[in-house]
This record gives sequence, C-alpha cells and structure tokens, in this order.
Amino acid sequence: MPRKHRRTTPLMAAVAAAGLVLAAAGPTSADVMAMPMQVGGMVNVNVSFNTQLPLADMSDKTLAATQKRGRIFVYNMAKEECAVLLSTIAASCRIANLSVSAQVRNQNNANPASIYLNGNVRYMITLKDAGASPGLAVKP
Repeated sequence: MPRKHRRTTPLMAAVAAAGLVLAAAGPTSADVMAMPMQVGGMVNVNVSFNTQLPLADMSDKTLAATQKRGRIFVYNMAKEECAVLLSTIAASCRIANLSVSAQVRNQNNANPASIYLNGNVRYMITLKDAGASPGLAVKP
C-alpha cells in the first residue's frame, strides 16, 4: 500500500514552531509569578452571604420580622466586605449590585422551622498596586 505524504504549508509550520517556543518558554508548575494587575482598572468581585434564622412560629408577623432581621444581617455583611477588600486588594470599593432572597424551611418536627437567606453582592473595585499588597503573586 503506497504511503501518502501530507503537505505542510508554511503557515502550519510557523504555527507549530510558535507553539513549541511558547511551551518551552512557559513557567514550570513550581514557579511562582506575579500576575500583572491593572492598577487603577475596575474589577468585579462577587461575594455570597448565607444565613439561617430559626422561626419561633409561622405567623405572618414572625416571618416578616425574621426576614427583615436577616436582610439587615446581609446588608451589614455587604457593607463590611468593602472594608475587607480595601484592607487587602482594593484601592477603592463600591457596591454595584445586591440581591437578597429568603426561603422558609419547615421540613419536619425534628428540625424547627427556619428562614434561609442568601445574599449576592457584586463589587466594583480598583486594585491596589501589586507591590503594595503582599499575596498578589499567584501560581500559574
């Protein structure tokens, strides 16, 4: 059976050579490199907060009060997260989006009724200078 020869175009050869050069120049898995950060550029950070609050009873008044208490908890956590971001990686921080959901869980007599709250917050931050913030080096 005769062998067929594949034709190699100059473009295919150039792409293959570039791939070999990039593979040879890449860091090994044990290397640590500092990722270039866009200092002053805006970055999105998403954080979720969850909590579960017990219910004394299933009355409308108790449900409303417990949900309000849970929302206040999530709002305070969202506010405090900006302080955490500012103390670590952010030069500036603002809340761009905030959502809170509540779900009543009344599973059985062994587990008392409760409200499960979930908060999702999206922050817009500007990053600190990488030299000013230890811990911004990452493993590739």
